[in-house]
Amino acid sequence: MEFLELAQYFTLEQIKQKNEGVSDTTPDPEMINLFNAMVDEMFDYGKHILLKKRKNPENDLLSAIANAKIEGEELTQEFLDGSWLLIVFAGNDTTRNTMSGGIKLLHDNQDQKELLINNPDYLPNFINETIRCVSPVIHMRRTSLEETEINGQRIGPYEKIALWYGAANRDPEIFDDPDRFNILRENADKHLAFGIGRHTCLGKPVALMQLKEFYSQFLARFPDFEMNGEWKVAPNNFVHAIQEMPIKFSPKS
Repeated sequence: MEFLELAQYFTLEQIKQKNEGVSDTTPDPEMINLFNAMVDEMFDYGKHILLKKRKNPENDLLSAIANAKIEGEELTQEFLDGSWLLIVFAGNDTTRNTMSGGIKLLHDNQDQKELLINNPDYLPNFINETIRCVSPVIHMRRTSLEETEINGQRIGPYEKIALWYGAANRDPEIFDDPDRFNILRENADKHLAFGIGRHTCLGKPVALMQLKEFYSQFLARFPDFEMNGEWKVAPNNFVHAIQEMPIKFSPKS
């Protein structure tokens, strides 16, 4: 179970116990200790890797972070820990769930799967359409700076606003037949899964590169893949967390 899924599990268990009339909804201490141990291990490993990259830099992202300087000063451990955490979460859950989500979409839409396998040049648009449909990040929160009104909804100054990516990415005013998975959709790249403007995700180029490499290799080697059981989506209100998705295939040499 991943970090975010485990944290969500604690919350759901507390809600369940409260609804059942349990007065003490404190999570199981063993689970808390397990979670804390996982977090400590993750940060310890990050410190080890970044220290290694600082002493012996290479031509990679972690070396760039470890040796970055602000006004001539190396980044403090707090900044390094934050960067490591961002890489682990932002570069893990979102991309891997998009990978799995795309496989599920192709399985459920065999005509699109055949079209893509026979036309590899459609891969970039397929990736954007997959990201649009999966919307791996469910929401992000922002704070309004002044009073405004959007579609008749008044928003006061300094109010917290939840931005639901899935709603934006299936907006019928932007996307025709928005619930349909169509790898030939002309404006598939107009999705907002990576944000927009100055808030665009810094990892967007890396994520697109990873997805292109994964799907090109996967479809070339396992074109006959199919689902082999029920998929399981973990309860999570932040990321589209695919926990289990069994498939079967005949690997090519």
